[in-house]
Amino acid sequence: MKLTRRGWLGGVGAAALAAPALAKTTGGGFQILSPGAGGHDYTAALAALSAYARAEIAELGLPGMVLSVTDAEGFAAVIAIGLGDLEAGTPMRADHLVEIGSISKSFLALTILALADKHRIDLDAPLARYLPEAALPTAPVSIRQLLSHTAGLPADAPMFPRVPGDQLWLGFAPGTRFSYSNTAYNLLGAAVERITGLSHQEAILRAVRAPLGLADIAGTIADADQTRYPRAYQVADQGAAAELPGSALDEAKWDPETLPAGCIAASAPMMARYLHGLLAIGAGRGAPVLSDASARAFTTPIAPSVEDFGAGSHYALGVAIQPVDGVPCLHHTGGMVAFTSSFHADPAAGVAAFASVNARQGGYRPRQTTAYAVRLMRAVRARQPLPAPPDPWAPLRIKDPAALFGTFTAADGRAFTIAPGSDFPRLLAAGASQPLYRTGVGLASPHPTFSRHVFDPVTAEGRMTGFWWGESLFSRAARPAQPVSPERLTALTGLYLNRDPWVGRAMVLARGDLLVVEGVGPLAERAGFWSPAKDPGGIERFRFDGFLNGRATRLNASGVDLLRL
Repeated sequence: MKLTRRGWLGGVGAAALAAPALAKTTGGGFQILSPGAGGHDYTAALAALSAYARAEIAELGLPGMVLSVTDAEGFAAVIAIGLGDLEAGTPMRADHLVEIGSISKSFLALTILALADKHRIDLDAPLARYLPEAALPTAPVSIRQLLSHTAGLPADAPMFPRVPGDQLWLGFAPGTRFSYSNTAYNLLGAAVERITGLSHQEAILRAVRAPLGLADIAGTIADADQTRYPRAYQVADQGAAAELPGSALDEAKWDPETLPAGCIAASAPMMARYLHGLLAIGAGRGAPVLSDASARAFTTPIAPSVEDFGAGSHYALGVAIQPVDGVPCLHHTGGMVAFTSSFHADPAAGVAAFASVNARQGGYRPRQTTAYAVRLMRAVRARQPLPAPPDPWAPLRIKDPAALFGTFTAADGRAFTIAPGSDFPRLLAAGASQPLYRTGVGLASPHPTFSRHVFDPVTAEGRMTGFWWGESLFSRAARPAQPVSPERLTALTGLYLNRDPWVGRAMVLARGDLLVVEGVGPLAERAGFWSPAKDPGGIERFRFDGFLNGRATRLNASGVDLLRL
């Protein structure tokens, strides 16, 4: 997002946000970098934000968090809480670099819009004009469709996938719907390199980072900068079906990254500057990066993006537009191997916030934290009481837990009971009791007997009658018959693994006549591949091959190979 020269260099002055040195930490645990020209006293709001952030990481079992907030008049503050190194007990620091993940896409989108302002790229031209040698689909996809995730490309296919024909494919007609695609942005980065003759990192530096005073942002996640980062963590038990709160953590392997879909790292002060720029761009003032027309295009909603960015959200060009209490905000999240980030920016109120955690825990992103920061700062500017903090557990709560209560039995006599708990439903089995959570891949529990798979509810006539757990059917009825799967499906089942941390593992299960990828759902057989049953066009495509003794030894998931263990 961008700044207007007036907003950036005007009343507050460049010096107001320029000093990299951090101010003295206040009693509320925050550091004010610049008081700004607006005269707003955010002290109580920052103290409330710090208290909530501390509660969130403590409740969910996360190591540390950095936050930054800014307003349109140049106020800027940062917060660093928790630990940057669990073993040494050293704290997170606001000047640590953190991996911002897919928030990087907004930087690339701004760069492309800046090139469009100079008539060096046409947003409505097909990508093939700029990358004729790429393994592109036969149907043309435009630059604008790639920027808005409406091209129909898969989420994470390589630019040269190992599939029949060695060519990318489309899961729907370009421009007709939204489907998030890192592949699209990696292709856009290559197009920028062709057009400018520069690396995409250098192009972003010249077009966006330098004009906004963001030279200290790292354009790649590089070995040379490793000491500038906190230690980062992932859930230790990678065999569990879901990464749940309170899970033991291991330090994650250092993972350099240069692909433009998510390779930028920044400190909290630098993100405050960037958000200050986004507030101006979101208000339609593009200088010094864009024309005003391109600033408006950057934030004009194109397609609903509810599944990825929340209720009421739409994606624009490199950023989502997501309402916070009914008011549209610029929003994006980022998930890396061991960092998770979020920002919200409300151009109408003139406030914005960024947060990043040095760990990855399932689908968690600190989006509740940044949305709460926006609510707090809005209240200060409107001279209203500060809002109450959100519930850190809200994303994990089951909407109607009473519908799950009861005892469920499998054909072999194994059983578990779901009962009310003081906060979450409890899973009772084998003399142990553990909470049951709603996760992005189904219902899951850390129960030692039942942590290997998620619980997928089975319904009949609108009533929940049981669960699939792995390949076992558990029912309210006593000892239900276990459905028998045909050999052609069981030949495809198993745990498939790729040791690239961005690919990971896939558990393929046979449930009667259904083939299921855990966390994805039932698959349907198409012409030469399998895809999720809910996705008839095949955005994501699964192929099985390497048959030995009648069983597949290899799964190709959207152009990437995984081997069966």
